[in-house]
Amino acid sequence: MRIGLNIDGGRHFTELTEKVEQASRAGYLSAWLPQSPGSGPRKRSSRRTRHELFGYDSLTALAVAAQSVPDIELGTCVVPTFPRHPMVLAEQALTVQAAHTGQVTLGIGVSHRHVVEDQWGYPYDRTALRMREYVTVLNQLCGDGAASFTGETVSAHGALSFPVERRVPVLVAALGPRMLEVAGECSDGVITWMTGPRTLEDHTVPRLTKAAEAAGRSQPRVVASLPVCVTADPDTARELAARMFLIYRSLPNYRAMLDRENAEHGGDISLVGSEEDVTRGIERLARAGVSDLNALVIGSELEQARTHGLLTALTDHEGAGL
Repeated sequence: MRIGLNIDGGRHFTELTEKVEQASRAGYLSAWLPQSPGSGPRKRSSRRTRHELFGYDSLTALAVAAQSVPDIELGTCVVPTFPRHPMVLAEQALTVQAAHTGQVTLGIGVSHRHVVEDQWGYPYDRTALRMREYVTVLNQLCGDGAASFTGETVSAHGALSFPVERRVPVLVAALGPRMLEVAGECSDGVITWMTGPRTLEDHTVPRLTKAAEAAGRSQPRVVASLPVCVTADPDTARELAARMFLIYRSLPNYRAMLDRENAEHGGDISLVGSEEDVTRGIERLARAGVSDLNALVIGSELEQARTHGLLTALTDHEGAGL
C-alpha cells in the first residue's frame, strides 16, 4: 500500500505549498490537496441557501508546489465537476502535469446538492450519467489530447495546442453503487472520504473491481482518505475527529457511508490508537484491496509527530508502502 498525506489546507496560500514540501521531505509518496469549502462557519441567508466559504484552488496551488517537489505524486481530492467544463479541467490538469516532473492525479466528484444548486445554481440531477460522460471527455483529452464527444449532459469537440507528454489519471469520488460502477467502467479508480474499513471491504472494492473487470479494464486504484492519529488517548482523538468532521453526518452521501459502518461520526471510522493499533488498521485496508492511504493527520503536536513518524516508517521510499 502506498501512503500519502492529505494536506488540510490553511488560511494562507504559503501554508498549502509549505505543507506539500514538508510531505515530500518526510518521505510520503503522494500529497493530496482538497478542493472544498473553507472551514469557517456557514451562514444561512434564507431557508434554501447556505453560504460556503470557499478555499484556494487546488490545481493552481499544486502547480506552484510542483516547482519544489520534483518526485512526489500530487493529486486533488476532489475537484467538483459541475462548475468546470471537462475541456477546461483537462487543460488545467495537463498544465500542472507539464510543470511537474512527478505524477499528477486528478480526483473529481459531483459535490453535494446544497453546493451545486444553492451556491452555483446548477440542477443537481443525473449525476452518475454526467460523471460517465465527463470522465469520457477527460480520458480523451488527458490521453490523446483531443476530444470528440456528444452526450446528454456533456459535449466536447476540440484538441489541445500542446502535446500530452504524460497522461493524467482520473479518480472518481465514488460512494454509492451507481457511481462506483461508473468509476470502474471509465476511470482509473476511486478516491473516498468518510468511508470506513468495513464499507471498503464489503461495498467499495468489490463493486468497483467487478465493474472494471466487466469493462475489461485493469485493477482500479482505491485511494482511501481517513483521519489518522497515533495516540495514548484514543477516546479523546475520536472525540476530536467527531468535532472536526461533524458536518459530514448531515450530508446524505457521507451519512450513507457512516450508516454502513454503524458509525455516528468520523471519529468512529478514524485510524486511532497506538502505533500497533494504527498499523493493524492500515493492514486491514491493504487486505481489503485499498491501494493508497490518504492520511489526514490529526491530534496534538506530539500526536501528529508520532503519526507522521509511523506513516513515513511504513513507507519504504522506493515507490511502495506497507
